[in-house]
Amino acid sequence: MRKKINVFIGLFVFTALLAIAAVAYNRIGNRTDAPDNLLLIEAVTDEPRETAYDFTVHDVDGNEVRLSDFFGRPIVLNFWTTWCPSCVQSSPYFEQLYREMGDDIHMLKINLPGGRETRQAVDDFIAANGYTLPVYFDAIGEAARAYSIRAIPDTVFINADGNIIARIVGAINESTLQEAVSLLLSQ
Repeated sequence: MRKKINVFIGLFVFTALLAIAAVAYNRIGNRTDAPDNLLLIEAVTDEPRETAYDFTVHDVDGNEVRLSDFFGRPIVLNFWTTWCPSCVQSSPYFEQLYREMGDDIHMLKINLPGGRETRQAVDDFIAANGYTLPVYFDAIGEAARAYSIRAIPDTVFINADGNIIARIVGAINESTLQEAVSLLLSQ
């Protein structure tokens, strides 16, 4: 009889834990105070923000370019490849942002070479889509290491002072990109 009571209590506790987990999951999943997959680095008045990590990449002409060369205006870093479906899908949003923002923001679309990614594939992709935004090449992986890129696309938002404001890891849609840029411009 005691064994049956222990089994009953165990099942009751297990069921209660499942119910609590389901409620917590639903509450977290229904949050509307931040866009999907936008990881905000909150402004804390007593502590400095995280400073952007400097790195060197190459432009389409092979010239070395440092991230710090762009400090003074807000920066959007987008790490991508041509073989990544989410990268390809979000590219028009970055192009539109670049065309709309002009000189108000620096757009750095940083291609991660290696494996199946080739310079020819990048050139063909840019030409086929008529993109005009600047593309940079992280030939030795310095930028990817600086930002610990583990998945693509990965987008980092840096204010004019060179501080990281937000980061979006994974697929990005137009509204999420616009919201992150609005946050960036408000800094």
